[in-house]
Amino acid sequence: MLISGSSKNISRLLEEIKNAAPYKVNVLVVGPTGAGKELVAQTLHDWSNRRGHMVSVNCAAIPRELLEAELFGHEKGAFTGATTRRIGRFEEAAGGTLFLDEIGDMPLDLQSKILRVIETKSVCRIGSNKEVPVDFRLACATHQNIQDKVRRGEFREDLMYRISVIVLDVPSLKDRIEDFPDLIADLSNQIETDGSGLTVPPYSEDGLREMTSHSWPGNIRELKNFLQRAAVLCRDASIDAKTVRRLLRLNADRNSEQKAILQATSEIPEAVSKIEIENKNSTDILASAELRVLDYGFCLKSYLSKLESKLIVTALSIEDQSITKAAKRLALNRTTLIAKMGKYGIT
Repeated sequence: MLISGSSKNISRLLEEIKNAAPYKVNVLVVGPTGAGKELVAQTLHDWSNRRGHMVSVNCAAIPRELLEAELFGHEKGAFTGATTRRIGRFEEAAGGTLFLDEIGDMPLDLQSKILRVIETKSVCRIGSNKEVPVDFRLACATHQNIQDKVRRGEFREDLMYRISVIVLDVPSLKDRIEDFPDLIADLSNQIETDGSGLTVPPYSEDGLREMTSHSWPGNIRELKNFLQRAAVLCRDASIDAKTVRRLLRLNADRNSEQKAILQATSEIPEAVSKIEIENKNSTDILASAELRVLDYGFCLKSYLSKLESKLIVTALSIEDQSITKAAKRLALNRTTLIAKMGKYGIT
């Protein structure tokens, strides 16, 4: 997919990509979630004329204990489960571009190793002491303020400077409303050719005005989800202003539910807060704990099962029903997620 639109902000972005593409300098793509940062990185790679592929790694989606092996590769027997030798993503990107999405979530200890690879242009697989030369172009992306993370001691300052030789700022959807007709046309074409069987209905003039008046906090991703929803619920009518308001309200209700679910994972239920530990001796702490939650009729097993089921449904919804992507978001194996979906009757 090409970057759609001809607005001032998009024209500026395309010009910056064109200027940076021929040179093997590190690029940092910044912008809000869902604005299309990976598409910008792909365009940068396509215009660079590098012969290799663009290899993408989502630093936020891979557990820390697996991320190092994913990036650097490993030798056979390097750790439990390493039954064969595997090259890492740095080596896979030879002659091409390595795209590190959500670099702001990279663990600090790995940041120093990334910095060394950038400086030496070589990588050492886990379980090996041999340096392997690597030829890659590095592109990173984040929706976070890296400078703020540096000030908080959560990101290495030297790495920040190395990955941001060129900074490409992707505008939010609300800052490029002139591009709506082009975006709708391209996204509709994507939806109609992705095998889903959906056809996006046409929109009226008042429908377009209503869409452009919305803030679109989820940016391009939210717009695509909106068009998919319209394709399902408005098959026999055009998208007018009333329809836009109705569909956006449905999405707002769903987002509110998702936020409530996610908030529940970060808060201890009120009943659980009633737990009192009378004996502070660590050796007897479990035996002496007074679980007063039982007085409130709280069933932990039932609560966790319902919560797990809701989180799976939420992850699938966020990832457009992709089991593979939802499994990555939940840090589960794909087969494990499928088994849990069967357990809870989730289709």
